Amino acid sequence: MILKSQSQLKTSEDFRDVFLDSVTPGVIPRSEFIHWKKISEKRELYKKYFEFFRLLSSEEGNLEEKLRDALLADDTPYKLVKTAFELLGHTGKTFASLEDFVDFRALTDQDISEDNISHVSSILIQLGLGDVIKTDLEDYFLGIQVGLETHRRKNVGGKAFVSMVREELERIVKNLNLKGHDWALQEEQRIYYKDGDTSKKVDFLLEKGSKKIGVEVNFYTATGSKPTEIKRSYGQVNRDLEDVNASLIWITDGCGYFSMKRSLKEARDIHKNIYNLRMVVSSLENDLELI
Repeated sequence: MILKSQSQLKTSEDFRDVFLDSVTPGVIPRSEFIHWKKISEKRELYKKYFEFFRLLSSEEGNLEEKLRDALLADDTPYKLVKTAFELLGHTGKTFASLEDFVDFRALTDQDISEDNISHVSSILIQLGLGDVIKTDLEDYFLGIQVGLETHRRKNVGGKAFVSMVREELERIVKNLNLKGHDWALQEEQRIYYKDGDTSKKVDFLLEKGSKKIGVEVNFYTATGSKPTEIKRSYGQVNRDLEDVNASLIWITDGCGYFSMKRSLKEARDIHKNIYNLRMVVSSLENDLELI
């Protein structure tokens, strides 16, 4: 089944052009691009430990041995070790490499072994802590935290888009039901094929009586694999779903499509019900109402 607004786009080229003209490039507002307040709070939290490392860098002798001895002498080596790893751009409560696994929480025990501290000291020096502590630590720490924001934004993007789609689907279902329809919305469901064993997992499921519409959601700020997956397998997926009175729509968006124009067109050749967020807002409620 091809939904109404999608059937009005006669060719895949028409669809591609409409889709690209209405792309939502990103989902993170400018005000959320860098969390300056959290960075400031984090810098205040850690800077009280910076003096430890400044003193360490100013003393003569083997740096690894000095670090080991200073950590053994401190009552709270956990906080100092955690600060050191933060200065190296590593967050979290553990550190893992090809050779090591360190659980920082073990350093909160009262009986800290010299072997554990020696091991951690060796790791920190090999990771380059000696070069780091020669810098202005407050400015350096600020630079590290701003750099880590890139990682946060990558993790936030996909989840934020799913939340935006969820909010829009909830609005649409509410409006339709106020008009006397009986649609239901669920998340992360499976639609079983005719054999009763194989199924298609979807991010959202819209149901009205025996009619099921699965919704898959993706957001791309760079080239992704989904259009290729559609070209490879979605012809059969759509036939299997039709056998159980079900359909599938794909809601996707992002500036990544500016470099996936050909793949987007080819995906539409196979799978007709593709929306970006603005197309959902403008057309999906009416499309569902006409079913």
